Amino acid sequence: MDKRDKLLIRELERNAKLSSRKLAMRVGLPISTVHRRVKNLEKQGVIKGYRAIIDYEKTDKPIPILVFINISETTRKEKHVPITRIKEELSSLHDVHELMDVKGGDWDLILKARLPSLKETTPFLERIREIKGIEEVSSTIITEEIIL
Repeated sequence: MDKRDKLLIRELERNAKLSSRKLAMRVGLPISTVHRRVKNLEKQGVIKGYRAIIDYEKTDKPIPILVFINISETTRKEKHVPITRIKEELSSLHDVHELMDVKGGDWDLILKARLPSLKETTPFLERIREIKGIEEVSSTIITEEIIL
């Protein structure tokens, strides 16, 4: 990946709906070059897809929450619960938007979810606590999200 690919990626991160023509104007490359490079980045898996940036305040799930999770080494019935199984269960929860495996700090996983109301926080966290292999759960409500 060279400097031109990095410019294309940065512009697409800012606005994935840009046409090849507008993208070419912003990065100073011919349209055919932009089209070829973007296709190549997609083929290589650098660009995995495109998505809309949603104003969740205008949806039925306006409450963003971060959940910090520690995995237990063992459980009473099983010696070890594979983290992949825990991730699959967490990912299957309807309100989960992102799941991050983190190293360092006090937590093993960080989950981002969106809930319909603050009243839904406790039941949501209880569902997480019930998952076999999860030892500790803490959460925080996101009061403002700034998309750069």
